[in-house]
Amino acid sequence: MAFVDEWGAFVGTKDGLITCSVKGTLKWAVSPVELDALVFQVTAAVSTEVVKLANEHGVDLVFMDHDEPVARVVGAKFGGSPKVWVAQLRTKRSAELAWSFVRGKVRNQLTTLRYYQRKYGGLELEAMERTLEASPSSREEAMQLEAAAAKVYWLAVKKLIPPSLKFPGRRFKRRAEDPFNVALNIGYGLLRAWTWRAVVVAGLLPYVGFLHKYRPGRPSLVFDLMEEFRSPLVDRPLIALARTKPEDLTSGDRKPLLRVLLESVRREDVLHQARKLARCLLDGSPYTPYVAK
Repeated sequence: MAFVDEWGAFVGTKDGLITCSVKGTLKWAVSPVELDALVFQVTAAVSTEVVKLANEHGVDLVFMDHDEPVARVVGAKFGGSPKVWVAQLRTKRSAELAWSFVRGKVRNQLTTLRYYQRKYGGLELEAMERTLEASPSSREEAMQLEAAAAKVYWLAVKKLIPPSLKFPGRRFKRRAEDPFNVALNIGYGLLRAWTWRAVVVAGLLPYVGFLHKYRPGRPSLVFDLMEEFRSPLVDRPLIALARTKPEDLTSGDRKPLLRVLLESVRREDVLHQARKLARCLLDGSPYTPYVAK
């Protein structure tokens, strides 16, 4: 994966390579066979030759505005899987699948907290473990359980973050001003891009979810599937970074942050889960959430 975030960067092609230049100075050149994705900030420019070359080699193109994915390029030959689409639309297992996503998310949050348990005691773990014993019968009940577990989880995470970072607890994007919340938003933005790609490759409809409500233009299934990956792929590496090198979150240079996030990514695991969900919808097999180690 290559990340293009310098102001005024231009991504083009030369002799079959994808190149990146800033103010006429070549920054890098790479063969498309060495890339699986190109992520652009909207401050960069890209030639149509790059789009053509990326499409020929299966390179994902994602455009982001700060930490929010705003567009992606899907090859014109992509047709998805009508059988999967029909099964996704007709399934009667929405509540079951919604709870599977929540259960996977909470279990992986527990795994993250267990690593640091000695730092804050075990009461938080007990409260979250009780959540896993529930048997919700609707999407709404699953969402309520997820919200209750999240409240406990972020109170515990707050105790792990150095006071110098002034982490007030989890805040939504528009209210995020402290370095750790900003880092989380960047990480979740990248995770959303990776998950979206996995959903498309698996032949699923990104806009038809089970946990998150349908809303025009909202990739509900992408949000569903990424839930179980938030803690292991984003929260855990960022907690470690905050505890060992907090200056990397306050320097204004995003390269150390992006390096940590990209090194923690296991995109093949996200794709495996998307394909598992597609099989589950087609043959009625159980959906087992991703379990972090």
